[in-house]
Amino acid sequence: MLKPFSKGDRTAFQTIFELMEKRLYGFVFSYTKSEYIAEEIVQEVFIRIWEKREEIKLKGSFSSLLYTMAKNLTLNYLRNASQRAVIRDELWRNVSELREDTESEVIFSEYRDILDDIVDHLPQKKRSIYIMSREEGKTNAEIADIMGISQKTVKNHLWKIFETIKVQLQPHLENTIKFFFLLSVYHFF
Repeated sequence: MLKPFSKGDRTAFQTIFELMEKRLYGFVFSYTKSEYIAEEIVQEVFIRIWEKREEIKLKGSFSSLLYTMAKNLTLNYLRNASQRAVIRDELWRNVSELREDTESEVIFSEYRDILDDIVDHLPQKKRSIYIMSREEGKTNAEIADIMGISQKTVKNHLWKIFETIKVQLQPHLENTIKFFFLLSVYHFF
């Protein structure tokens, strides 16, 4: 049967296919646990042996060759699927992080606008103290020297400013965002 097959006899090929197809399918399915993938791999095995029928030189049994091809194709498929899953997961993480970063930037920008509006409506002295402290990064001692007031007065003004900001931001912020935002506002104390 192998000699006629190697010469292109389709009936011999059909006989080999009918004898081995179900066995190879069960073998491949035991690895993949997928009917579709098992069918595809078995089909690929038979396509390859038909295409290389003239080149096949058996050193063992023909069924061993079929099983070896099926196993190699299955392992290649599983390896590639695993790599695709890793790449897909990495891509998903990157897209998710980008989306979260973009959402965070939009939210932060909105809250920054609200904060700027609150600061703009502070009395002049408090606004100056806030700007020097938070935007210019000056210490309480530096602000006290510039404004001609004590460091304790600067600290008290900052405390009142942050209380005002906290009260006015409260309706706009969810608890978690408010918590993290207030941490960033108070981090200079």
